[in-house]
Amino acid sequence: MKIQNSLLVKILVLGILTLLLLIPLAMVKGQIRDRENAASTAVAEVSGSWGGQQTLGGPVLALASIEYIVKDGKESSKEKVTQIYPRVLNCDISADSQVLHRSIYDISVYTASVDMQGYFIIPQEFAGNSVQAPKLSLMVSDQRGFEGPVSMTFAGEVHTLESTEIAIPVDKALMDGKQQIPFDISYKLRGSSTLMVRPYGDVTNIKIASNCPSPSFQGDFLPAKRDVSDEGFTAEWSVSKINRDNPADTEMGVCFMQGVTQYQKTERSVKYAILIILLVFLAGLLVEFIWKKEINILQYVVIGLSLVLFYALVLSFSEFISFGSSYVVAAAMTVAALFGYFRGILKSRAAYLLTLLVALAYVASYILLQMETYALISGTLLLFCILMAIMYFTKDLNSEKEAA
Repeated sequence: MKIQNSLLVKILVLGILTLLLLIPLAMVKGQIRDRENAASTAVAEVSGSWGGQQTLGGPVLALASIEYIVKDGKESSKEKVTQIYPRVLNCDISADSQVLHRSIYDISVYTASVDMQGYFIIPQEFAGNSVQAPKLSLMVSDQRGFEGPVSMTFAGEVHTLESTEIAIPVDKALMDGKQQIPFDISYKLRGSSTLMVRPYGDVTNIKIASNCPSPSFQGDFLPAKRDVSDEGFTAEWSVSKINRDNPADTEMGVCFMQGVTQYQKTERSVKYAILIILLVFLAGLLVEFIWKKEINILQYVVIGLSLVLFYALVLSFSEFISFGSSYVVAAAMTVAALFGYFRGILKSRAAYLLTLLVALAYVASYILLQMETYALISGTLLLFCILMAIMYFTKDLNSEKEAA
């Protein structure tokens, strides 16, 4: 038997070939990252014009007072600024989400109608110790997203905010530590991808409603109530001072875009590429030694490159259609091409068996992609079953040699 046809040499050569195929697979992974970066650039460009990811907070009152200090028998004073948070903050948001297009990329954006209601209670110590009118401030991470004026009613007086900070004269009679000073703030805000809210109130109640059918809730707290349907969602949070840290470091909200992009799904599928290549090569070896049909190394190279090209096809199609459809189309094209190649090489029914194995490998790979919790154990059991099949088909190789 010629050395190039021996089992040991063939296995070693195919092992080296499999390692070499890691190079084009790495190139495909690099292309995935490049396309993902291009998508991120498109999102950044649209966000720069429309409004970026928004984080809302407030309102907060800043009161400046005089603090007296006695040191070494001498009295001195300095100005001290104290932040007063709402005792109760109710935040009601209605977000209309839509998809904008930049080249071949889709960007999720929204226009939110925000209504913040609640009340402050100002401690009595500030009634005779404040040195200037309190300053009320709102927190909006990207002020380019404001659409129209910001209207506010504070202690019964109507104001229009020209900035996110405004001086608010407060009657000292209201600074008794008991009276509730109500406020109502309304505005429209544009943003992209995510909308987060910081719980600035001692008790904060947040309600977000939107037409987005596939929200991803994020942040330090998940909604206490949620209702998600094909028409949209409604989510409610209730956070109190006792179960949150610094309100500036706490936030909750929703992401309006899918958590896993087609690029991430494609990159996950590439992780199974070596497994599929090994399975097809092993099946080719079995065909050689059971059906006595020779497949030379150059033909294995062509088969391996076809299996690698499959992932480039998935990446290309997924930018125009869904990932599932892309996977099916790319798999059908690859299986059809390999079927014709196998028939030309083997000229026997073994071509049907090899083609069936390639198709089953793609089906198994897709099923594993859909499984997150059980992907590892399912993949391990699949490999075990394949090993058992290989053991069964190769158990008589020695006896055939002795008989010869």
